[in-house]
Amino acid sequence: MSSLQLRSNHIESLPLKPIQPTQFWTFDNALTLLRTCHDPYILDALDEFLLLHSKLLFNALPFHSVDNSESFKDTTKEITLRSIIYTDITSTNIHDSKNLYKILDLNGNEILRVISQSYKRNPEFKTSQSNKLKSKLPDDRAKNQENKRLIIYTRRILKERRLILKIVNELLNNKTNSTKSRTIQNLGKELYLSSEYLIKVIQALKVTIESIISKSYITGISKQLDDIIYCENILFAIELCKVTVDLVFQNPRIENKARLEWFKLMNNYSFGAILDSYIEYNESLSILQSLMSIISIQFLDLDNSYDTTTTNQTTGTTFVSDVEVVKQLHDYISSSIIINPTVLYSWLLILLRKLYFIQEFPTIESSHKFIKSISIEELDSYINELSNKCAKLDIFGHIKELSQILKFNDIYAAILSGIIISSLPVITINDNISDCIASVLKLAPNSIITKFFDNESSINAIILARAKFPIQITPYLKLASINGNFALEEFNELKSYIHLFNREDFLKSHEIDQDNTDLVKLSQLIDVYPPYESNKKISFMFDKGTKAKILPSSNPNEVLVTFLYKYSGWALLGRVLQNTSKLFGNKDHEKLQFIINILQLLISVVKDNSNDEIKQVLDSMSAYTEDSDIIEVILRLLEQGLHARNVEVITLVIDLLTQLMPIYSYRIWPCLAKSSLLSHDGKEGIISTIFGSIEMNSGEYKLTTSIIYLTDTLVENCLSLIEDYPLKSKSIILSKFIQHLLLVFESSTYCKFKHPFENLQIGVLSLDIFSNILAAVHSINSINKVTNVFGEAANIILESFLVTSEEYARSTSPILQLIKSFPDILTVYEINDISGFWYDNWIRCSLTFSQLIIRIRSNLNSPPSAFEIHLFTLLPNLVAAYSQFDTYRKEVLDLITCLTNGKWEKDKPSLLSHLGEYYSQVLFHSVAVDLDNSFDDYKIKVSLYDFICAVMGGDQEGLSVLFLSGRDVFGDFTNTPTTTTTKKNISLLQIMKKNVRDMKYYPNSVSLPLVDAISLTLNSWTAGHNTENDNEFINELINRLTQDININGELISSDDYLLQCYELKLASKIAEVLSLYLFTSKNQQINDIIFEFMASDKFSKLAKNKFIVSGYRPSLQTNVQTSFTSLFPQFELYQFTSTLNKRNRFGISTLYNLPLMDNLFHTQTAWTQLREQVIASSINLQYLDAQISSSKSFGALITSYCRKFNGPLSLKLLDFVIHLLNTNINEGLASTIFEEVYQERIELAFYLFYSLYSKGELKNKSEQIFEVIKYSLDLLSSSSMNFLPSLASSRGYYRSLLKIIYCALSLIQEDSGILIEYLSIFRDLFELIFTKGTRTLLIELQNEVYLSKSSGKNHKSTKLNDKIDDLMIILSILKVFVNMKSSLALHNEMALLVEENETIKALLNLYSFSHTIEVNDEHIFAQLSLMFIQELMSFEIIAEKCINSGLFVVLVESSISKIIKNGNLSESNGGQYHALWTNGILPIIIISLSKLGSSILPEICVALQLFSKQIESCIQSWSEDSSSIRISTSTVAETSQIILILELLKSLNVTAYLNDGNINNNDIDIDIDIKVLPGLESESKREEFIQCISNLLKHPKFLTSRVVPSSSEERRIIEAGGEVHDKFVNDLINEIRSLKEYLS
Repeated sequence: MSSLQLRSNHIESLPLKPIQPTQFWTFDNALTLLRTCHDPYILDALDEFLLLHSKLLFNALPFHSVDNSESFKDTTKEITLRSIIYTDITSTNIHDSKNLYKILDLNGNEILRVISQSYKRNPEFKTSQSNKLKSKLPDDRAKNQENKRLIIYTRRILKERRLILKIVNELLNNKTNSTKSRTIQNLGKELYLSSEYLIKVIQALKVTIESIISKSYITGISKQLDDIIYCENILFAIELCKVTVDLVFQNPRIENKARLEWFKLMNNYSFGAILDSYIEYNESLSILQSLMSIISIQFLDLDNSYDTTTTNQTTGTTFVSDVEVVKQLHDYISSSIIINPTVLYSWLLILLRKLYFIQEFPTIESSHKFIKSISIEELDSYINELSNKCAKLDIFGHIKELSQILKFNDIYAAILSGIIISSLPVITINDNISDCIASVLKLAPNSIITKFFDNESSINAIILARAKFPIQITPYLKLASINGNFALEEFNELKSYIHLFNREDFLKSHEIDQDNTDLVKLSQLIDVYPPYESNKKISFMFDKGTKAKILPSSNPNEVLVTFLYKYSGWALLGRVLQNTSKLFGNKDHEKLQFIINILQLLISVVKDNSNDEIKQVLDSMSAYTEDSDIIEVILRLLEQGLHARNVEVITLVIDLLTQLMPIYSYRIWPCLAKSSLLSHDGKEGIISTIFGSIEMNSGEYKLTTSIIYLTDTLVENCLSLIEDYPLKSKSIILSKFIQHLLLVFESSTYCKFKHPFENLQIGVLSLDIFSNILAAVHSINSINKVTNVFGEAANIILESFLVTSEEYARSTSPILQLIKSFPDILTVYEINDISGFWYDNWIRCSLTFSQLIIRIRSNLNSPPSAFEIHLFTLLPNLVAAYSQFDTYRKEVLDLITCLTNGKWEKDKPSLLSHLGEYYSQVLFHSVAVDLDNSFDDYKIKVSLYDFICAVMGGDQEGLSVLFLSGRDVFGDFTNTPTTTTTKKNISLLQIMKKNVRDMKYYPNSVSLPLVDAISLTLNSWTAGHNTENDNEFINELINRLTQDININGELISSDDYLLQCYELKLASKIAEVLSLYLFTSKNQQINDIIFEFMASDKFSKLAKNKFIVSGYRPSLQTNVQTSFTSLFPQFELYQFTSTLNKRNRFGISTLYNLPLMDNLFHTQTAWTQLREQVIASSINLQYLDAQISSSKSFGALITSYCRKFNGPLSLKLLDFVIHLLNTNINEGLASTIFEEVYQERIELAFYLFYSLYSKGELKNKSEQIFEVIKYSLDLLSSSSMNFLPSLASSRGYYRSLLKIIYCALSLIQEDSGILIEYLSIFRDLFELIFTKGTRTLLIELQNEVYLSKSSGKNHKSTKLNDKIDDLMIILSILKVFVNMKSSLALHNEMALLVEENETIKALLNLYSFSHTIEVNDEHIFAQLSLMFIQELMSFEIIAEKCINSGLFVVLVESSISKIIKNGNLSESNGGQYHALWTNGILPIIIISLSKLGSSILPEICVALQLFSKQIESCIQSWSEDSSSIRISTSTVAETSQIILILELLKSLNVTAYLNDGNINNNDIDIDIDIKVLPGLESESKREEFIQCISNLLKHPKFLTSRVVPSSSEERRIIEAGGEVHDKFVNDLINEIRSLKEYLS
């Protein structure tokens, strides 16, 4: 958990209530928190837990049995331990605890407690009676279930004993750690200083060893149970030894009682050697025996076990001053049946010290007292006896072996180094001893290495080794290789050179030095050849006068001569290495040893020194390497080693190349390209051969491990901008290494491993590399990957792990084998892993890598892999691991979450069906316990909420029902309940609602996933809203929402902004929950709580702030893009956009993959500053996104409120509408990022305004409504809205604004005062929306026609429906303008605008080409154009302009009018043309006559004459015979309009006009007065028409039978019959009657 997430939610005054201990608190929780937690709130609870359990912590045999039979009463329902109540204890729990009490002989209450805790995670599987086996054999299912429970409980109980010891270890290690709490430090100190506890630990170890030897672990119940107890006893013994190490380490207060107790124990069990026959696991046996040796060395305390001539007042004398202690110790150590070499030698050193001290100070009191009990002769005999024993033992070989077994903790090397430093005064360093010294000290802490080099004996030993160099090469090289810094200084300049000469030959070459008679000087030049200089090309030329010192030799005929001569040791080593490389062979052990030593030395130097110093060393070594340099020599050694199959040399060279890679990558890549290490041209690489033929046979995999580390370094090199080798070639080489690693990885399941930890180590390191490569490629969202160098390797990895066929899925077998072995595998790993951590890393890496490849598979939309499918079948194993192993809960749960979130095209597997009845219950109860446990790491909390979100959103209906209701979704309906009382079901939703109460005490990074999980749950399960007891939950959410403390807070740092992101996102999720309740809840009380909150001023202020997006830094975004491109021209910043992000996460790498960028750019000095800009840019965008998300959620909440609230809406909402519109005006669209919130404000403003409008609550609010209109106009006119282009493309946010304007105009159309006062505003509104808007749409329609004609059938318009909608809205607004009580001035302005924008012309054009555009097989635009014209003609001034623009010419000449002119149209024949005629053309004729009168008669008469056939067919339809007459509302409407035209024409004296000869006055019939209306042209015709109408009216039943529908709605009325039908017919008859009356 990052420090950011642990910071308070900016709530400084909020008191933190103490967490009360509950029955869910476990030692597993405590250990995890002790190691990883940094949150003070949780750490306070940890302190409380440790204090409550302090007595147990001070018990070295936790849960040791005492008489407590009362806990096993069958009626027990709860117990209290250490002030914690454990409830819901069942009779099964009691039964199982009785059995385990007999088996384990541990404290009954503790057993029952652990069972109770485990049972809550692993409920009892009850055998269904309905599924009873139909067999004559006994049904032993219940017994099997009991045995399974016993195994789970036993494992848990015994593991908890070890957990307590691990907690003790942590306390001891943190006793002086100032970052830990005082409680932790004090407990650690108290344990450390407690002599009583140390003795208890030793006694506990004795009891444990005895139980192993006596085989008391055999229960007779099952072998599996016996194995668990057996393994746990071994592990418990190891843990006791580790505690002892920490208790004794550098502890000055160890009492002799504890010391003697320990060595008595060691004597009894031969320092653990006796366990060889009782422990079958070699790794655990070796670690246990080694720890016993280490503890024994600690008790002997070689660093401080000296006699003194004075007594220290503080610490007193050491144990060596107590003769009785020395006697007993000698007896225990020397009389052991099986001798421990290291302990024996350590005791010998102490006795030697004692002897030397007595000899030097024989008269002091302590010596005198000692001699009285043990004489010098007796002491000398002790020493001789021990010396003789030690002489037969490989003491330093044993020390080296110990260091290798215990190499995973440097404290053990520190302890062993004490023996080495103590032994230096009494030993002569040879090859073996120097090898031991180097092996131990390389593993030791730096402080110990410094201590070694500062020690006087060490200095003397190094001087002697240096003096013998190069006669004796190994000791000096080994000692120098302990530390690279030391080696660098040593070999930079050597000041002597020793050589062996023939005595007689050298006598001729020197004379006594007169200045120093101990020395000689050369009397002639001498050539001395370096070691292995076979070709005699280079030599040391010691000139005449060179001084030297002659030393005796073991051969009397030879002398050793040390020349006092300064030279570069590195140059000499380089030359010798070249010489040996030419004569390389596996049989020449001396040369081979030199090569090994020099390679080890170089590895130390490279590891411990700077790049410049390393280059200097290698340059010096290259001084005399002839035509090559030392790098070439090293690379040649690699090839020679490969061909000789010398694994040790190959491994060391690979290790050296790994270290040199950052400096000499340009040399190493070409070497790897040519090397036989890898495959070439179909020939297998030698590493594969060695792996298969040597390593798999020997069971040792040091070379493979080195290859993995080299591959990791190659990956690091590829993740850089170093142009040292072509990327394509790098990709090929890397892919070959990856192929080899995949081979090794998939082979590991059947390989033999001499050291089991190597199997785990190889698995972990391989998966790390695979993960790094996959992350480099697939963690960024870009087509042109910046990490293309990994492309081929990544594909190889994915192809191996994501293969869809089970037959070829070999690479996944190690991971699947691990998961299949859950939960039993953990004990096996622990018992076989001497490191103590590789098994843990392997489990975690396997689970996290599985998550990674599943997420990548989903992102790539690839088909599900065989691995993923297999994982579903292994869900019971995963759930078993989750329920039983607290340590791996997060990784297991995250993997199940990934499986749940995986994308499947179809048939996504059901978690519930794969889990089955029992394991689904285990998962359910385990999740419930973890949700309810406050004593837990925040990380697991977040994983829990992520998992619930995945289930709720992942098509897992069955598991969702189980989680939320606790119901048995499998349902054994054949079983009848035997009791009337039923236990209330657990519901995860209810637990999460309860957790909301404590939300204010947790970081928002935890609270956010919690509320998100609740939100998703409520969204997917409506029953979750109908709980009666949710009042407190809702109030908690509201209270948390009102604590939005940063409304006015200043944000300064990146952490401030990220915290605010979490705050904003949390607020948005809370708003989602509240809106979901409003949307679905039937609980009026809850609704009222929310209503009251939302009606408050506090909410009003909060909501207004939520819709203001602040903090955007456009210059930052621009600058960072520019700077990035400038610094790295080959890249674009967007290429580093992160993928694979989890939900609800904010951070510096959430937007851009910062770790990847760091790897690539860390060598660039400018990156440091640019990195901060990238982080700032990323956080700025996340901050904006969080604000936008919050705005959307609050918009949904306010919308839900308006929908659900039945009472009158508050007029505060009108102010809020104005606020939303004004905010859009003020903020505009600075970036596309704001489009979402910009639209959200407009949409919400419309909804709120429409809600108020539809409820009639805006009366007498003209001023505020006018503000809405004004702001809406400002928005439409703004560059951000870009209204006209948006209208043209049917994109944007204008439509809701137009609707707001329509509603607002409708409300104030009667308010002439405002209309007159703000005439200019309304003029602008009319111009923008109607004239310009209409013209824009009509131009687009013309373009559609053009494209349609030019492209033919290939052109498909997708926006016509949108354009129709837009035209209809504009038409509605136009109608409001028409009905406004405005001044004549506004009408004149409107007419002028219509004319200026040629709106009429555009509308007429639309009608003229409308036949070319069909929507749903209708000429909708023809009707629309006529509707617009009708409305415009309501203004006389505009009507006249319409006529002058050729209105009637267009009406009669347009293509679409031809069908109308042909006549015989009705609702059943050419219905859409009939509607066009009835609803469009006829109304326009009427409006023209009524507005313009006789001045329009010529155009009208021509038009009527051209449409005469349709007029005539309409009139004649009334006189058709009874079988064919059809009467409809459209016919009646058409007829009534024709009659109205008749009357208008009469009123205008059209007869006179016609008779004047204007229209075809030849052959005038005096009876015909209105010829342009055939059927009604004469009085007689009109009387005939009246007669027809009268006849119909006389027969209402007949008339009713001839009624036909004109629309789908009328059809439904006619088909339905009844009163509605009768009313419809009566209304129609009345309309027909009015026709007759009108004409009469």
